[in-house]
Amino acid sequence: MMQEKKTFMYTHILGALLVLSAIIATTVWMSLGARQATDKAVERLSDFYLQEMAARRSQVVSGSLDLQTAQMERAVEAMSPADLATKESFRAYIDRAKTLYGLELFALVDEEKVVYREHSTYMGGSRYDFLKTIPLEDRVITTSSVYGGKKSVCIAIPVHNRSFQGKPLIACFVELNIDDITDALAFEGGNNDTYFNLYYQNGESLTSLNFGSLTAQENLLTVMEATLPEDQFSQMEADFRRGSSGGVVFEYHGVSEVLYYSPIPDTNWMMTVLIHSSLIHDQLSGISAETLTRSMIQIGVTCCALLIFFAALIVQLRNSSKKQLEQERQNTRLYSQEAQQSKQKLGEIREIATRDALTGVGSKYAYQEKMSVLSGQFQKGELEQFAVLACDLNGLKYINDTYGHAAGDDFICQAAQLICDVYKNSSVFRIGGDEFVVLLQGEDYQLRSTLLELFNRRSEENIQKGTAVVAAGMAELESGDKHLEDVFNRADKRMYEQKKYLKSLGARVRE
Repeated sequence: MMQEKKTFMYTHILGALLVLSAIIATTVWMSLGARQATDKAVERLSDFYLQEMAARRSQVVSGSLDLQTAQMERAVEAMSPADLATKESFRAYIDRAKTLYGLELFALVDEEKVVYREHSTYMGGSRYDFLKTIPLEDRVITTSSVYGGKKSVCIAIPVHNRSFQGKPLIACFVELNIDDITDALAFEGGNNDTYFNLYYQNGESLTSLNFGSLTAQENLLTVMEATLPEDQFSQMEADFRRGSSGGVVFEYHGVSEVLYYSPIPDTNWMMTVLIHSSLIHDQLSGISAETLTRSMIQIGVTCCALLIFFAALIVQLRNSSKKQLEQERQNTRLYSQEAQQSKQKLGEIREIATRDALTGVGSKYAYQEKMSVLSGQFQKGELEQFAVLACDLNGLKYINDTYGHAAGDDFICQAAQLICDVYKNSSVFRIGGDEFVVLLQGEDYQLRSTLLELFNRRSEENIQKGTAVVAAGMAELESGDKHLEDVFNRADKRMYEQKKYLKSLGARVRE
């Protein structure tokens, strides 16, 4: 028995020494190869980091332009005949559109190229380049110089089926300060700076911002022609001309720089990002060295822990085996209880997330989840019968302003009850303050026309009762739809048409 104990002890000591030797040998080998691996990784990460940075900033600018375009389209769609009736109502509409849709310097243009703003009217034929290409077929983005040498961006879209004082309106546009767009992209970090700027494809700067060591007045391609080898400059010039992404490394005023560029869709602009070449290398190398140091400390602590562990194991193995087994059983029971509690809490959290707290109908999160599932079925061709009802509560702002938000909450609950009373077999969701969506399937889909007629009739009756009036628009899945969002967009448009009709019957609308 004594011999067996000694053999057991010597075996564990030998095992501990072998483990320690393997750890030490591995640490030495990792230390020798870490620096070379870090340098290679830094080079790859630097390229990837800057390419992604340029591409993402390009998407940010493009998204800003797209948002302004979408808001203009919504503003034009919301223009009613009453807004075009008089000069005062027309200017009031323009001022209201600026506020509701966040459109600074918003204006409309008639067929004689007269520009209408909320406080002024003037001829714009010589002032705006896009008016030289009238009639517009699609969105046009141009730039022009303003006071102080700065540039503004003009985003114009065509307008159809609208007339003012007998003259057809042909376009609307907004003007944006280009520096306001680029200011949101730039950040600085002491002497090691990362710079962003926008250039035309001919190398001219759109902004009044300096770009690293380059001043705002310098043409980027002209500077690069004098700085880069001929083959690299030819490639960069071709990239700018074609609107392609790329990058170069160069030295300017004694500083090594890395430049990457990416095109802005639907424009002749290039997003550029400039960074000192040593910045990423120094940062990542520092992180690597710090990580390596911590790893070595951790390995040392692990070695000490292993020595203590094996020593304690030899001394206490016989006495602790039974206790360890019992402890493991207790832990298993504890983990099982905790897992059950966590599962229950997750269920409660999901219920809160998917249920609108005020009305009890589905939340916006639940709507997005449901649409994600239905979109998957649609892409697989498994969704055949599907319709959307878009709803919007009339007069909520008036109720809030006149009677307070508690009355407004009650008004919203009335609207939810009205929708649920009619569409008993469908999923109802509240996706905004006064916006609801109903997804019609099954029995409600088969009776969709009858239910819509019933719903509209009850809303019209509520105008006289002074209770919740809800404008609704329904659309069905059609063979030409590429996305389920197409169905929602049609329903939303029809809802706005119904909203105008309810207004003509005396229903209140958002003022």
